[in-house]
Amino acid sequence: MRVNQIMSSPVVTLDKDQPLSNAIDLMQRNEISRLVVLQTGKIVGMITEKDVARELGSSTAYRLPPGRMHVSNVMASNPITVAPDVMAKRVAEIMLDHDVSGLPVVEGENLTGIVTKLDFAKVCSGYEDVYVGQVMQASPRTISPSDRVIHARRLLFDEDLIGLPVVEGDKLVGIVTMRDVAMNLAAFQKVVPDRYKSERIRNLLVEDIMTQPATTTRTDARLSKVSRLMLERRFSGLPVLNLEGELVGLLTKTQLTQVARERL
Repeated sequence: MRVNQIMSSPVVTLDKDQPLSNAIDLMQRNEISRLVVLQTGKIVGMITEKDVARELGSSTAYRLPPGRMHVSNVMASNPITVAPDVMAKRVAEIMLDHDVSGLPVVEGENLTGIVTKLDFAKVCSGYEDVYVGQVMQASPRTISPSDRVIHARRLLFDEDLIGLPVVEGDKLVGIVTMRDVAMNLAAFQKVVPDRYKSERIRNLLVEDIMTQPATTTRTDARLSKVSRLMLERRFSGLPVLNLEGELVGLLTKTQLTQVARERL
């Protein structure tokens, strides 16, 4: 299987000199987590929800709203690209080895598509013999609804996590992902006056931004079915429950990529 069989096309792009607020709007409008950044039609970078969360959670961002930041100051420059005839297995290896979640697909000088970790859900949708419990991340890091968003953000970055199940007592009450952090910080920046931003952001709680109730899966669910759900709903991660309804794992787009790499 080659990458052009699973990539997404057309690709949403924007110019490096556009304000960060335009990138955020494009991500929200198109329900995507990354954009390819161009300069005079050539690829010069990538900007992701993770980049947005990193920037808007910094102390500098408290003083400078997204409309006054430029994409070029936030993006990752010179992204790795792949040709459309590269094998999908090789693309999975590149993503996992370099800890990146998306690669522009380029033929000659033309941008023809983009492949992300979530696109490997298309591969995993054919694996009827694999169960979620076999491939999930066991005993995931969790967070409380009363924890601060800045703490959740720090965990997501420091431990390179895709999502944090939110647990109150022994009960799963939601999930907070990089998307939740990025887009809620962006929305917060719009409505809070500059002089209050620092204090308000420091006191923002996980329960204020988490997705609730969390969509879950079970250890005995077939990976094929869950992969299709993740692709359809654009889920980067799903909490996994055992047969007793207890939280025991997290299935993320990274696990889908790992399974594809092993089986392709």
